[in-house]
Amino acid sequence: MEILVSGSLAIDRIMTFNGRFGDHIVPERVHQINLSFTVDGFNAYFGGTAGNIAYSLAMLGQRPRVIAAIGADYRDYFTRLGENGIPTDDIRIVEEEATASAFIVTDLADNQITGFNPGAMKHPAGFDFGTVNPQETISIVGPGNLTDMANFTADAARAGVYTIFDPGQSLPAWDADGLRDCIRNSDLLIANDYEMALIVERTGIDEPGLLELTGALVTTLGEQGVRITTAGGDMHVASVSTENVVDPTGAGDAFRGGLIMGIIHPGPMVPASISPARLERAAQIGCAGAHFAIQMPGTQEYRYTQDELEAVLRRAYGG
Repeated sequence: MEILVSGSLAIDRIMTFNGRFGDHIVPERVHQINLSFTVDGFNAYFGGTAGNIAYSLAMLGQRPRVIAAIGADYRDYFTRLGENGIPTDDIRIVEEEATASAFIVTDLADNQITGFNPGAMKHPAGFDFGTVNPQETISIVGPGNLTDMANFTADAARAGVYTIFDPGQSLPAWDADGLRDCIRNSDLLIANDYEMALIVERTGIDEPGLLELTGALVTTLGEQGVRITTAGGDMHVASVSTENVVDPTGAGDAFRGGLIMGIIHPGPMVPASISPARLERAAQIGCAGAHFAIQMPGTQEYRYTQDELEAVLRRAYGG
């Protein structure tokens, strides 16, 4: 099965401030802020939605095709992808830009101040869906270049490729019509509970109405697990109990890789064959993947074996 993963490729630069931002903000001067924080450390991590989901799939033995744009500083990221068996052929190199970057400062209360440079993500990556066999292909369209997101959902629908739409952090940039079109052109809509509420607000369509546009809704609920909504009703999948939580960042993308793996295995994979029971098992695999991700800092630092995955699934879900 060919897996197409589109979205962003980014470098996350994370710094730690050994204090609390609130102690340095004068409430009556919030209209004129000029602050400088001395940080205790600096770490750079490979990230971005496309990179993170592809990495999750690589842990599951897959070789997804990443469709994204990256900057002139691409070499280290390409090396990283290659080390994990992820091809780079479909990634557009934008020589006049840097790779998208997030600059994140976190204080002792887990408050964050983030600056984001979209860099190469401002440029569409482009992809020809006419080059793939729709019966042997699944696509996830994640947050990234808006032109790509609109085109990929529409092109995949025309080609008959099963597509998961994951608007995520891009939601504030969408108007109602564009968002509705992407959902209508997808076979499954995935979002966390806050994002799902924002989708309802932005489109003016409640969840039963969204279900009339797409085949299923998957709503992630953090430590409360996952809600799957189909024409047959709602199902709840519990999260995997994890004692050693280090960093929840990237758990959602790890979940998405596991969800895709559960959808495509065992085959055949056509929309009519994706039963609620199959989606339930896919969500369980996704929750197991998230369990590993949150035990490490960054979004692509965790690793696990098939045996370790199966052990977690047996412990959490009995099989």
